[in-house]
Amino acid sequence: MIRSHRLHPTAMLLVLTVTLMTVALVSLNLGSTRMSLPQVAATLLGQGEWTDNLVILQMRLPRLVLSLLIGAGLAVSGVILQGITRNDLASPDTLGVNAGAGLGMMFLLVMYPTAATALPWLLPVGAVAGAAVITLLVFALAYRQGSVLPSRLLLVGIAVAFGAQAAMLLFSLRMSFVMYNYVVTWMSGTLAAGDWQSLQLLLPCCLLLIPAALSRARVLNVFSLGDGVAASLGVSVERQRLLLLGVATLLTSVCVALGGHMGFLGLVSPHLARRLVGGNHRVLLPAAALCGAILLLAADSLGRHLFAPVEIPAGVLVGILGGIYFLYLLGTTRD
Repeated sequence: MIRSHRLHPTAMLLVLTVTLMTVALVSLNLGSTRMSLPQVAATLLGQGEWTDNLVILQMRLPRLVLSLLIGAGLAVSGVILQGITRNDLASPDTLGVNAGAGLGMMFLLVMYPTAATALPWLLPVGAVAGAAVITLLVFALAYRQGSVLPSRLLLVGIAVAFGAQAAMLLFSLRMSFVMYNYVVTWMSGTLAAGDWQSLQLLLPCCLLLIPAALSRARVLNVFSLGDGVAASLGVSVERQRLLLLGVATLLTSVCVALGGHMGFLGLVSPHLARRLVGGNHRVLLPAAALCGAILLLAADSLGRHLFAPVEIPAGVLVGILGGIYFLYLLGTTRD
């Protein structure tokens, strides 16, 4: 491995926070309607023009907050899943959580299309239910001889994820043209429909689940030593693993329901944070949350700006940036 000179973890968290604030200010300025920083500041202080209030407060600001919460939520989920499996390739994608959330949403759209569109909270509920079913299925199939093998959990997750994606394809054949377009847009990972109503569903979940994950940082540190050592230190291994898996599942499913499929984000953010602050989960979890928020907000801002007024979905750019980062990681890491 390459030896890198890191800043102190607290200093690195401060750097990431300042970076996030900078990206947020730039994001409010980007789009088909360009606004100067003084205009943005005046609008945020309640002194903007009517058109500025409309663009900033009703369109860009809720989308910005949505990006921050979804990026942080998926990154924290990725850290949890990598911690409980002790596998750096674990993520909401590879364990089937994303696919389960999408399958639950598509089931509702096929069976109850009118209700699903009329009740905004119904699709997140369907996503949570689908992700929970898939997660429990993965957990049950990976359970052997009184315990869950982390390596088996990952392999079963990949297999079940492929099955869920096949079921999603079958469901899409029964959809109307309008619903199919909606699903395709959702799968691309766009935040264009983000509004304050979406945040009413996402914000309470993030405020509850992200602190819950931070409170289990010590448990995740012990998991890295192996199940045997964790049990000898008094950790109820299977109970804590199931609890953390539930937190990751809920976080992922709500984020996916409201933001669409954001491939690579839950995988890249923990890797990037680990290289910046190390493997101590007390600082790794907040660092990964900041990295995820920065990556998704930057991708969404670039997608709105590069070919404005045509918009590139944030999920597409996250996938591109994630692929580039892993190619860089491959080229700079030695076995």
